[in-house]
Amino acid sequence: MRGFRDIAADADEDLGRAAAQASRAARRTYANVPPPSPEFDRIEPDPDDRGGDGEPPYSYDDSMEEAERYTAPPPAPRTRIAGGRDREAAKQARTGAAFPFKSAIAIGIVLILVGAAILWGKSVVSNVSGLLKSQPAVEQPKNVSEPLSKPKIPDRVGQQSTEQPVAPVAQRVVLYDEDPSDPKGKQYVGSVVWRTEPIKASGNQQPDIAVRADIDIPDRKFKMTMSFRRNTDTSLPASHTAELTFILPQDFSGGGVANVPGILMKSNEQARGTPLAGLAVKVTDGFFLVGLSNVDADRSRNIQLLKERSWFDVPLVYANQRRAIIAIEKGEPGEHAFNDAFAAWGE
Repeated sequence: MRGFRDIAADADEDLGRAAAQASRAARRTYANVPPPSPEFDRIEPDPDDRGGDGEPPYSYDDSMEEAERYTAPPPAPRTRIAGGRDREAAKQARTGAAFPFKSAIAIGIVLILVGAAILWGKSVVSNVSGLLKSQPAVEQPKNVSEPLSKPKIPDRVGQQSTEQPVAPVAQRVVLYDEDPSDPKGKQYVGSVVWRTEPIKASGNQQPDIAVRADIDIPDRKFKMTMSFRRNTDTSLPASHTAELTFILPQDFSGGGVANVPGILMKSNEQARGTPLAGLAVKVTDGFFLVGLSNVDADRSRNIQLLKERSWFDVPLVYANQRRAIIAIEKGEPGEHAFNDAFAAWGE
């Protein structure tokens, strides 16, 4: 593994040469563009700092009167027989005959017939009532079949859950801090999440998209965001810009970031970086702006590096003048983000 001094020396040498070339190209470009706007003058650095029931079908309360319509009327007593028996009983009463056994038997038969008719009528009522009460059972299959359609709802819910967006996969970040007692310095491993984000229209600027990287190094309580976007401000001689914002604790050992000399691209974590042609300026404490050169040759080379190289190197100078380098992996999420952005930019 290469030591910190070797990496820093390579970065310083390459950045110095790139800064000189960018400065010469920028001076030629500045002569052909109108004077910068007051807003740009405000952030222009000092040269030294660059770098989602229905009712039942039947009624079950039929009255007995309605049910009796289905009962058969009791048979009428045989009046001819009864009349003959009455005349014989009267004759015997006039003659003083013995007790009329035949009349009693006839009366008993009549009572039996009447009772049978009554019992038969009740049986019909019971049968009819039972028939009415059993009819709703025919509707039971309708109620049973309804739950068969309910399992379709969880199926649809499950299908929707598979369409939810997948969370971005974090990529590797390594912070190399300079340590006077160790030539290799100290290393702290963190993570970066790449994504594209929309840019709202403001003033004369049209809406656009940018590539954003959110970096976190827990062991150093070091947070940083890096946002690449194309430049649409004609008063700024830059093809693209990179905004770097550092969020550090008040007791940060380096005292904060004082300078960002530039940005380099490399093919892997241990490779030597190639600088992007451009100039870096400090806008405010913890916020830096890197403008990439708008010269045709530099522009083509910068875009090629951003598309083909898979790692970033961002050299830092702390307030205590110690140096650091933060290596940032693009990975597949970063590649997709840059490809989407360049497609939207027509590049």
